Amino acid sequence: GEPRLKYLSRRAGSMFCSRSITLSPVTFFRDNQSWQQECARETTAWRLGPVRATPNTEVTLSSAMPPKKDSQSIADLRSVHQITAPGPSRDRIAGPLLEEAGYGEHGVAFLSGNYQPLVEETTAILSIPSDFPTTGPDGSAVVSGNAMHVVGELPLEFPNGKFIYVGPNPKFSRDHYKVWGRGPRQRDIGFSNGWHHWFEGDGMIYALDFESMKPSEAQISDRGTPGEVQDNCTSSFTKETGAFYVKHRRGRNRRLRYRNRYVRTNSWHDELRSGSRLFRPLMNTSGLSFLPHAIANLFLGGNFLKDSANTALTFFAGRLLTLQDTMPPWEIDTITLETRGPCDFGGTLPFYVPFTAHPKVAPDSGDLVFFGFNPVYPPHCTVGTINSSGTVGQMSSLWHNALQGATFMHDFCVTKKYTVLFEGSMNIRPLRMFRGEHPLQYDEDQVARFGLLKRGGVENSEKVVWCDCSTAEMVYHFINAWEDEDTGEIVIVGVREDGFFLGALAANGTREWISNKLKVGRSVPRIHEWRINPTRQAVTSERWLFDLPVEVPRINDAYTGIKNRFTYAGKIHTGSLTSDAQLKFDALVKFDLQNGESEIYEYGYKRYGMEAQFVPRNKSRAESQANQRMSSPCSSDTDHAVTDMDAVPVEDDGWIVLYVHDESKGSAEGRSECLVLDAKNIQAGPIVRIVLPSRIPYGAHALWCTAKGVDDIDSFVHDSVRMTSESLANCSTSDLINESTTLSTSALNNSKATPRLFTFAEEQTDSLLGTVRTGVLRAGAGLFVNGWRPCISPDVHTEYSLIRAFGFRFMEARALGKVREDQVKSTEYLSRTDDPLPTLTLYELEGCGACRRVREAICMLDVACVMRPCPLGATRNRLSAAMAQLGVTHDSHGSVHVEDAQLPYLEDSRTGAKLTGADSIITYLYSEYLDGAVPSPLVRPGLMASICAQVAVNARGTADGYPSTTSSYRRGPAGAFYSRPSHQPTKPLQLWAYEASPFCSVVREALSQLELPYVLQPCARGSPRRTQLMHRSGGKFQVPYLEDANTGTAMFESAEIIKYLRTEYSVP
Repeated sequence: GEPRLKYLSRRAGSMFCSRSITLSPVTFFRDNQSWQQECARETTAWRLGPVRATPNTEVTLSSAMPPKKDSQSIADLRSVHQITAPGPSRDRIAGPLLEEAGYGEHGVAFLSGNYQPLVEETTAILSIPSDFPTTGPDGSAVVSGNAMHVVGELPLEFPNGKFIYVGPNPKFSRDHYKVWGRGPRQRDIGFSNGWHHWFEGDGMIYALDFESMKPSEAQISDRGTPGEVQDNCTSSFTKETGAFYVKHRRGRNRRLRYRNRYVRTNSWHDELRSGSRLFRPLMNTSGLSFLPHAIANLFLGGNFLKDSANTALTFFAGRLLTLQDTMPPWEIDTITLETRGPCDFGGTLPFYVPFTAHPKVAPDSGDLVFFGFNPVYPPHCTVGTINSSGTVGQMSSLWHNALQGATFMHDFCVTKKYTVLFEGSMNIRPLRMFRGEHPLQYDEDQVARFGLLKRGGVENSEKVVWCDCSTAEMVYHFINAWEDEDTGEIVIVGVREDGFFLGALAANGTREWISNKLKVGRSVPRIHEWRINPTRQAVTSERWLFDLPVEVPRINDAYTGIKNRFTYAGKIHTGSLTSDAQLKFDALVKFDLQNGESEIYEYGYKRYGMEAQFVPRNKSRAESQANQRMSSPCSSDTDHAVTDMDAVPVEDDGWIVLYVHDESKGSAEGRSECLVLDAKNIQAGPIVRIVLPSRIPYGAHALWCTAKGVDDIDSFVHDSVRMTSESLANCSTSDLINESTTLSTSALNNSKATPRLFTFAEEQTDSLLGTVRTGVLRAGAGLFVNGWRPCISPDVHTEYSLIRAFGFRFMEARALGKVREDQVKSTEYLSRTDDPLPTLTLYELEGCGACRRVREAICMLDVACVMRPCPLGATRNRLSAAMAQLGVTHDSHGSVHVEDAQLPYLEDSRTGAKLTGADSIITYLYSEYLDGAVPSPLVRPGLMASICAQVAVNARGTADGYPSTTSSYRRGPAGAFYSRPSHQPTKPLQLWAYEASPFCSVVREALSQLELPYVLQPCARGSPRRTQLMHRSGGKFQVPYLEDANTGTAMFESAEIIKYLRTEYSVP
């Protein structure tokens, strides 16, 4: 084996200032240990002037005086979490220990520790000016904020771009992933049992954007006072005076933006809407249950296999794609990370052709080469290319006997002349099911082979040349392949594992199996080389290159298909495999394929890494820097000589970027980091450590996209989303009600909002037609208040009327309850500017017939209500509802789950009533707010009423209320699914609307998608609120009408309201 190189201590954090000093919220620490100790301090109640820290965000405290509330921070942090419970983030709370009897050995391993699924979708932003203070001769520094910390400094030449990681993250609570039949709402059909497999979890992406800021976007502070940015300078600390002084240096203003988002595939939508798993497990199920499970998946989920899009990523032809074997690619918006939908490349990729998880860019043409493996029906493999414009070219197919089965295919290679396929010894044999065996097995009797397809002409299966290997083999990931210029041979390098992971990820008995394999030394994943003579059509040589157990190898992608020297891979921590059956990497290894040498960077005690990516040096900046040096009178000819070699990119001239998770404080309780290492000297440790606001579960594969490849991040309009520190810090919606008992609207009375009758944007046509369909099917329920009847009366100009002429007006009579009529009779009713919050709070969901019936009843009774939208996929309001229903005030152990919430759920602070279910809520509302009357037939309780309401809301369709170029993919009624994180308003918004209005419906859907709480002021026909709104809006009445006391905004028009909500409150 290769000699183990001595672990070198990390340079970052080795020299810092002698004492802790606070400059605004940015803290500099004496050493790395002090910084880690300070990071460990958690607080749930900390105030800085009017700003409240989010309860689940770590806040760094100091004995120094806090800055004035008008001061400008060096590190401008904004963090949003989908949670209301106090204390640390739920994603950093270890769940109860799982029992292998219920989950299986593999299930326990890959649902626990840092494999425990995340609950929240998080956004955090950290801004770092170019001249942030340094504290030592080596320039190392710590910049810390409430949730993100930076240790060290990014090099000037480090490019802008995205570092993205993807992996499985099951969306339901862990009890849904017990052996099939024991989870919630699951039924075992009696054949056998199926166990959860890591590969079958829902896909989640974790992205860290490296962005540049304009000088005007960054400021520094001197002793807590605002300061202007000075280009090309840095700050140094003077111990004697405690002051910071600025000296010149070359720097860049940086912004780091971290986000994690689900890949919202069809199965993600369908399972969330059903409230439980639809797809039975297949990877870890017995032969007897495999076929019944596959058929059930087809009928209930639409596919034999779950489309999780959880394996890998690629960026090509302007599209960011997340991938999974046997499924089509899913496109992700490069800016917002929202799921745009399945990608068929403009209709050129047939629906029946799957897409590999590891496509390759051909070195000769620049086309993207792919294959699609289909384990169910022929052809079992389809090979094709995609040109730079995103069009699929002619494809070739490899056919097989469906009854005999197919050979599993996961990765392949490309060279300048060939596409190199690989059929290993893992095959699928359907007949095994009849013997009670799983159809997918590693077959020692099947010799592995490579298939050569020569490129340059029309490819077809008849031209595939198969070259057998010497024995049974399996490779999940190849490193590279190229033609040897001296011998003409094709050289292939990859990680050969010979069925290791099939056994290591089995449902039970895995620890013993792994221990035996490691003891024997066979099937351990190691780097291997094959050589193929295309003339002789044979594999001429095979050999192991290194003995270290590794996986997830990466290279400089610019060398794909041509000879390369270096590869970077994760070293497998065998102790975690044998003790916990968990796959972890405890070090990064740089292999020199030319000299047979390797160097190691160990992550440290209980720190484990994920797949790394090579980031090439920013050429334009490097060249600019070289030109400056040449023209500078201070430059040295010997130090900065420019030769012809400068024009040739050096293979390891760049950086290695990867995520590392720290388990030293607990595998689930710790935080993850992004490390940046010098690719030429990884042993020196990270140049920069970026401590993230949460943790990243160990996943699958990563991708680096340069800014020019992803809608240039520098040109992205960050100000499109208003994110003030006050509103972001006050994200708790429970505080929103507790601390704000009135809705101040005095600032809104002078609004110049002007309504335009029946005006809507052209893009809204489909969505409005959908809401009309629903309204018709609901027979206009919610259009009129109870007891509505028309009549003619003498005109009163201070009262609302639809029609008035000749001294008379069209009056709408009503029959409301005593509670409501007493409110109307109040002398302050029309003149009030500080409205009390309603006593009713409703947790509800768009796309739900039961919730629709409750909202209709609220409009018919004309009762104001605080609405807490609980869209599918969101957590904040759903967890609040679940905790209230279960009587839990503080969930410190993460025992309450979003699926525990039963909707609709109503709370009435006036009577103390708490009710669940539409029938009981409607009966209560009519009893309490219509003086014991029987509910209207339009909303009357009963099974048939529930069915009819659900049919009506399903007719709404998926059309967005105001579509945009970044609109996410939706499946199901609009508004039913959570769109993206949002920061909560300090005071609730007020929406004047009624249920039957199509224009009001699309605004309500937008509020639901952003999970924004609001006060519904119902103003159906006959409502006295029509007169009230007329007085508030300057003598005009039209709905929807939105009031936002947080910004002083009041506006009509549904399209403008939706645009305002997304601009003001959504977090990109």
